[in-house]
Amino acid sequence: AVAAVFGVPPQVALERMYQVQAVAGRYDVVQFMDRDLRLLLAKNPAGWLETFSLIDPPPTPVILSVNARGADGTDTSWLWDVDYTRLTGHPIFVVGDRKLDLAVRLEVANQQFQVCDNLDQAVQAAPPGRIEVIANYTAFQDLRRRVGN
Repeated sequence: AVAAVFGVPPQVALERMYQVQAVAGRYDVVQFMDRDLRLLLAKNPAGWLETFSLIDPPPTPVILSVNARGADGTDTSWLWDVDYTRLTGHPIFVVGDRKLDLAVRLEVANQQFQVCDNLDQAVQAAPPGRIEVIANYTAFQDLRRRVGN
């Protein structure tokens, strides 16, 4: 509707929208350490749950990264509002400033996971194939810088 208001035929607008693969690195698939990583941004519990519905099915490895810096908000209690049981069957790797907070939450959710010092270690530990990488805002920016995106 907005496209039509600006004189762009809806069909043309739809075709152009389908060509968008990533927005500011979101949903982008990048090559890193000879692996394909899909970068997914999730900023709040609803966003995390929605992101879980987008990832490839198990046994696709998943790297989760959480920070609690100014732009993220320093309160990580929201981790308890996310249903991590939806990751059952995925090899899970945890990185980020608040990796231990996330590890406690995953432990309570009865998930199998590995805490890693950084993205490189997580990628090396992950089984073969594409890796889904889900991060909150500043963690996402850190990951983008690390992978050169």
